[in-house]
Amino acid sequence: MTKILVLYGTAEGHTEEIVKVMIEAIAAGGHEVSVKAIENAPAAPLGYDGVVVGSSIHMGKHHQEIVEWATHNHTALSAVPAAFFQVSLSSAPGGDPKHEHEAVTYVDGFIAKTGWHPDLVGLFGGALLYTRYGFAKRQMLKSIAKKGGLGTDTHRDYDYTDYEAVRHFADDVAHLVATTDRRV
Repeated sequence: MTKILVLYGTAEGHTEEIVKVMIEAIAAGGHEVSVKAIENAPAAPLGYDGVVVGSSIHMGKHHQEIVEWATHNHTALSAVPAAFFQVSLSSAPGGDPKHEHEAVTYVDGFIAKTGWHPDLVGLFGGALLYTRYGFAKRQMLKSIAKKGGLGTDTHRDYDYTDYEAVRHFADDVAHLVATTDRRV
């Protein structure tokens, strides 16, 4: 049985919801999955057959702790089958191609900052969790959502994640780890 580390950073909990779907799919393939929020990350990804690192985007940036961890561990990450996923409203299904390009630009920036070139990359739509935001943040995100053609009713939440795409990504990760002979 292969051991896969899934490490993630989330601000409002939506990335964690995506991780739950992802690990269910990976575990269904017979893999042992260890899940860690960045706050509980191991110093290095030692003893794993594969690693998945994920971060949400806020104000155009990845979680700083994820960037630092990946930078510090880029050599170890390159030694095993490893994947990166990003959660952002720029990746919302049916979105504007300009926003899709923006999402790819975020990944390119992450790779440039960390020096790590993941074997797989997943881009997933995020969520507008208006009911959890304070007044100022709710208004700011409503304005951004309106420009992007996303939901603006601040009395409800919007989930733009394509969970079938998440499962497909998880299957690809499981296959990559099962068929690649690299381990730290």
